Amino acid sequence: MSEVVRGPAGTEPGGEGKGSVPAPAGAPGGAAERSGVRAAERLDRLPVSRWLVRLILILFLGWLVESYDIGLIGNVLPSLSHIYHLSTGEKSFIATASTIGIVIGILPAGYLADRFGRKWVFIGGIVTYSVLTFVTGLMSSPTEIAVLRLLAGLGMGAVFPLPYMLGSEFLPAGIRGRFTGLADSFLSVGYFLSPLLAIFLIPTVSSNGWRTMFFLGGIPVLFALLVWKWVPESPRWLEMKGYHDKADRVMKHIEAQVQRTVGPLPPVGPSLSVVESPGHVPLRTLLNPTYLKRTIMLWIVFGGSFFIFYAIQLYMPTVVHKLGYTLTSAFVITSIIVGVSIPGKYFEAWVIERWGRKPVIISFTGIAAVASILFAVLGGNKVGGEVLLLVLASIMSFFGIAVDPAVKVYTAESYPTRVRATGTNATEGFGRLIAGVIGPAVIPVLLVSQGVEGAYVLVGAVALIAVAAIALLGVETRGRSLEVISK
Repeated sequence: MSEVVRGPAGTEPGGEGKGSVPAPAGAPGGAAERSGVRAAERLDRLPVSRWLVRLILILFLGWLVESYDIGLIGNVLPSLSHIYHLSTGEKSFIATASTIGIVIGILPAGYLADRFGRKWVFIGGIVTYSVLTFVTGLMSSPTEIAVLRLLAGLGMGAVFPLPYMLGSEFLPAGIRGRFTGLADSFLSVGYFLSPLLAIFLIPTVSSNGWRTMFFLGGIPVLFALLVWKWVPESPRWLEMKGYHDKADRVMKHIEAQVQRTVGPLPPVGPSLSVVESPGHVPLRTLLNPTYLKRTIMLWIVFGGSFFIFYAIQLYMPTVVHKLGYTLTSAFVITSIIVGVSIPGKYFEAWVIERWGRKPVIISFTGIAAVASILFAVLGGNKVGGEVLLLVLASIMSFFGIAVDPAVKVYTAESYPTRVRATGTNATEGFGRLIAGVIGPAVIPVLLVSQGVEGAYVLVGAVALIAVAAIALLGVETRGRSLEVISK
């Protein structure tokens, strides 16, 4: 890797500029292009435009894949359990199989995205997941279903982190958090859609409606075509890899698109230093002294905050059913609880650029943790009535799911371009190992042995650990260029 300091502010795109440093030997492109790209500065000065909105909509439509998938297994699990007479261990494995696949596949996907580019890894993940999910609906044994769920999870390892990571590289510094929060509402639409579809497609636990749920999971393969046509490769990544001509062509195309709708662009800001890395960047970079503290902090925060999310998404229908409601009522109530997170994410998008990342993550996660503990104690002891339990579960969802975009954008902002995908994917992989594999494996055991009280007290306690981690170890990133944050 070689440190490259670009030309002074005001250098025209394509110009050489004073103080430019030649590109590393063997890197694509040359010194003349190097000082003229300035992708970070050119992207950060872009105003909101039709092009930017379209790009973000396409990127984050990918999150409908994630949200539908996570809601999917929680809603088909009662049918699978009834039809195949699943044991507690079998239910846990089917519930967590795709997440296990994600944890296995997410780190290699991050490495590939840093090494070979973001766009094609994203497309490959979408296609892999969609095809395998559709095929799952044709299976006739729980073993086949579990195996295909695990393999589909390998594809999801690329789909989960790349939209917000790519978004962070395209979005100007002043709106990264807000746009990520708004786009993350696509996730909650999917979370809401899955139990809503289950009401109509799975009227009884003995029906075959669960197969249709899997068939619908194949539709996102069409979304890969939108990404192929409309989403460019990240110019920040192209520049960092030394592909200066390509990066400049992408930037000129973007600037031309934006100018068509908003007119002349603001001037390019002061030059920023960029570490150019045309070759392999080892995983151990995440654990060197520069990044060790933030890596540990992010792993804890991601795991703790997403524990709430998985507790709602995977087991709320089961918990509501366990509290005495019919299966159909459990789906309806879960839809309401999850639906509350949609306005929660709009509220998060409104405050994230006003309060900052740390205050939002601390306050949202803390409130959700307290609500989870109260839900556990009151629900487990049949205290407070149905309305109070629904309110507490809704508070868990409003804050505990709505904090997710803040955690995601904060994670992507915390690593430099050369290891952003690796760092983001490693964080999400560890977080989902804790929240999406270990947690869901423990929760059904606790529901049997300790009831709702034991399960959701644990959820709240883990979330409070995440609050402590970011409060003590986190730094604020609001409004700062990625190149400044992640030095």
